[in-house]
Amino acid sequence: MGEGENRKFIARRFNEHAKLLATLFNSLSIATFGAAFVVPLAQGQAGFLKDGHWILLLVGLALHMAGHTALRFMRSED
Repeated sequence: MGEGENRKFIARRFNEHAKLLATLFNSLSIATFGAAFVVPLAQGQAGFLKDGHWILLLVGLALHMAGHTALRFMRSED
C-alpha cells in the first residue's frame, strides 16, 4: 500500500467516524423532538410549550446542529 493509498484509507476511516457521530447527534435530536411532544401528551397537557417542554425543542435543535457541525470535519479522500 503506497503513501497515497494509506492517506485515502485514513481519510475514509475518519469520514466514516464523522458520519457516525453526525448520525448519533441526529438520532438524539429526533428522540428529543419526539419527547417534546409525547411527554406533554402522556401527562394530559394540551400544549407542549407549558412547563418548560420548549427547552426540549431547543435541545433537539442544538443536537441537530451538532450533527451538521460533525459533518464539517470530513476530510477529502482525493
